[in-house]
Amino acid sequence: MYCVDVDTGGTMTDTLVSGGAEPLLIKVESTPHDVTVSFLQSLERAAALLGFADLGGFLDEVRLIRWTSTITSNVLAERKGPKLGLIVSAGHESDLYADDAADTAAVMPSFIRPEHVASLDAHAGRAEIVAVLKNLIDQGIRRVNISLAGAFPDGTREQEILAVIGEQFPDHFLGSVPALAGSEMLMQPDDMSRTFYALINAYVHNALANSLFRAEDAVKVEHGWRGDILVGHLNGGVARIGKTKAVDTIESGPLFGTHASAHVAAAAGVARALAMDIGGTTGKASAIGDGRIEMRTEGHIFGIPVRTPMPVLRSNALGGGSIARVVDGRVTLGPESMGAAPGPACYDLGGGTATLTDALVVIGAISPTAFLDGRRVLDVDKARAAIERDVATPLATDVASAALAVVERAVAMMAELARETAREVGWDALDDVELFAYGGNGPLFATAVAAALGIQRVRLFALGTVFSAFGSAISDVLHVYERALLGAPDTAALVAAGDALVRQARRDLAGEGFDPAAASYQWTLQNDARERVTAPGEIGTVADTLLGELADPRLLRLDARFPVGQVALPEREPAAASAPGTSRASPLGVDGRLPVYDHAALAGRVLDGPCVVDGGTFTWLVGSGWHLAVDARGDAVASRGPSA
Repeated sequence: MYCVDVDTGGTMTDTLVSGGAEPLLIKVESTPHDVTVSFLQSLERAAALLGFADLGGFLDEVRLIRWTSTITSNVLAERKGPKLGLIVSAGHESDLYADDAADTAAVMPSFIRPEHVASLDAHAGRAEIVAVLKNLIDQGIRRVNISLAGAFPDGTREQEILAVIGEQFPDHFLGSVPALAGSEMLMQPDDMSRTFYALINAYVHNALANSLFRAEDAVKVEHGWRGDILVGHLNGGVARIGKTKAVDTIESGPLFGTHASAHVAAAAGVARALAMDIGGTTGKASAIGDGRIEMRTEGHIFGIPVRTPMPVLRSNALGGGSIARVVDGRVTLGPESMGAAPGPACYDLGGGTATLTDALVVIGAISPTAFLDGRRVLDVDKARAAIERDVATPLATDVASAALAVVERAVAMMAELARETAREVGWDALDDVELFAYGGNGPLFATAVAAALGIQRVRLFALGTVFSAFGSAISDVLHVYERALLGAPDTAALVAAGDALVRQARRDLAGEGFDPAAASYQWTLQNDARERVTAPGEIGTVADTLLGELADPRLLRLDARFPVGQVALPEREPAAASAPGTSRASPLGVDGRLPVYDHAALAGRVLDGPCVVDGGTFTWLVGSGWHLAVDARGDAVASRGPSA
């Protein structure tokens, strides 16, 4: 049986199919107008490559489909969500419980307008609730959030308001109004974070739900698949659509690349690693320490502050489609992007503006005939013309030098992003840090960025072009359950609360077709100061230990994890040393020629840079002064200095 992991990005949709003799890597261009199109194209291409007559026949042999994406991230970044209404406690209409006006400004008016925020007195009756609600509805609000001061740990008042809304606008009528309580979205004592978390979820919910259900209908209804699409969550686990909150998926695609990096770092014993992911639209940097993703105690979701633990993940607007231009005599890249369509000039799809990809084609870093495994031939002349017009002429230089200047600007941008990420986690010196590079463009900049940072070792991956999909492929089914604790719970009360959560977890796992007996359970107890203690096992066994380590607990959390298997790359016999198959003209090469090696023939080999490694769906660029050691699985470590 096969497992399929799909990661939909802004420019490319990456797919990893495991379960066969070797993992199958697939890349298709994303379809932002309807991401289910590229999702289905990925499945159809997998079926064709594996020799199935049609998609239905392939899906009959598929055990799991896991999907990560930037759908919710795009809605937030582009401000394309619905008109929201918010009901808060009296006196907080303007500040939304934030102490800093800048925090309030992060959501108002961009996500919710001031006139769409209403308040209720603590003792407001049914008539007042109905009047407030009617006023919001009359302004065109069709989704309402309720977030009251002090609703954690007791959200009873919010539930009372939800009941009134349900009575006035029953969900079986066309005029129903979806309503959401902040205490259901984030069980934390901070009123601002609960409010903002609920607003974010309401803002992105429709876009994600519509896409996921369209995709699931396509594979289940139209093609008879009997499984459930599992959706990637920020915590590194996956769950079915019915157990997924939209806010839990924001940045899940990029973060699964970080989870994959943490997996590799733990297995290889790498103490500190910076992970660099460059795709078609954005660049990402994250940090891994001792095999675990570095976390903030609080962070931001697209600039919106939330006081809850968040992975350290920084972004910039740099990707293959980033527009290159000259401003005040200097090369700039982005933030505008040509995306997948019309794309860079070299795509020959109507886009004539110079991009980073065009510069890479001009300097010979990307083969014009091997792009997307040879399914698209890039137009070198159009790339050169765009670079000449937009960069070389304004700089009064030749095309090759202009293209190099574009690439150097990209290196500087990613080096700065990685440096900021390292500083955020307290890493000032980077001489003992490894750089992990992946994504469609990350390996093209790996050694250059490492050199700029003073990093001595770089890791490249055979699955690097679909690395976030690989992160999904090694993930477990993970359900998270939380229960607020009232008063001062004793052992019996804590066990009773835990037993209720376990019953829910077992019911959900069984409903997804997974054996609850094979699941593992991790417990977390938290107080109002957000101090936490954790323990694995049965709640009856660990309850006394948890209560003995934490004063005044207010929240019990259960992580129920079910392992579904992991992808492993087959090992190959060491390849005999041989000369590169080809070379191509490049200002990066010796005497103007850059050696090109076939990745499939490199197991056990050590290469000196400068050179290019072509893997069909990916390209590695190894700079001068670096040597590359390829292992039996096709992964590699690049180190500074000549090979032994």
